[in-house]
Amino acid sequence: LHTLQGHSMVVNSAVFSPDGATVLTASADNTARIWCAQSGECVQNLQGHRWDAVSAVYSPDGALVITTSEDRTAKIWHVESGECLQTLRAQGPRFMSAVFSPDGRLALTASFTPVTQIWHVDSGKCLHTLRGHQNSVHSAVFSPDGQRVITASQDKDAKVWSVETGDCLHTLSGHAGALHSAAFSPEGKLALTASDDHTAK
Repeated sequence: LHTLQGHSMVVNSAVFSPDGATVLTASADNTARIWCAQSGECVQNLQGHRWDAVSAVYSPDGALVITTSEDRTAKIWHVESGECLQTLRAQGPRFMSAVFSPDGRLALTASFTPVTQIWHVDSGKCLHTLRGHQNSVHSAVFSPDGQRVITASQDKDAKVWSVETGDCLHTLSGHAGALHSAAFSPEGKLALTASDDHTAK
């Protein structure tokens, strides 16, 4: 239907907006772009990262975008204006991923360290720093109700955390290899993990 041309280097990620009207891309050219899904036209060029833009996702209402970069920052952008609203700074080499909470009020970042952080979107301030893993956290996501977070780590464990307190509620052990991802079931009662040990649990 369309070839979205405009980035000058590798495109690292691409996602649709919640309403399907636009597409968001992140590129090694240090930028993220927002494209009209119907016409293929670039409608925003989000510039501000100093190194590769690694990932980019929309907030649940589609009004905001969060990007991560090799420059050790995550940035929150206003979709309509293209303005950078907040810059979040990683404690480690760089952020692995960043996502919004289901209500869009919080952001969750995972980095190349054992640390995961929960941030206030409006202020850019860190609400909680989740410590407990012994190696890098590869992924971190919110539960469907936004009350918990699950993290997956190189240390072979997944952990479930309280968003309200930042406390670790459960440690999910049993894999023989590093974990690459973890997710909640749609109703939030079950957790799923994927590992280097050739299994999912």
